[in-house]
Amino acid sequence: MRAVLGLIVILIVAAILAPLLYYGTADPCRMLAREMAADAYKPMAKTLGGDPDDVPESVERPMRLITSQMSGRECSEELWDRWFGSGGNS
Repeated sequence: MRAVLGLIVILIVAAILAPLLYYGTADPCRMLAREMAADAYKPMAKTLGGDPDDVPESVERPMRLITSQMSGRECSEELWDRWFGSGGNS
């Protein structure tokens, strides 16, 4: 029983820490802004020979402006759709 409970706790901690380590924030709207900025920047970076994973702050800033108008729930739902391709209404 302890092993099962320990495994559940480890999975919960991993689910919380993974996005925090990858995005550097726990705010779903900032995570979404980073995703949107990466989607906008990667094709251009590949074409021009830049690093597609190194998204400049100047690209992310306008995306944060867009996501600042969204609620945390809307950002979370959009992230879920981007990550898992739920095919929602977006």
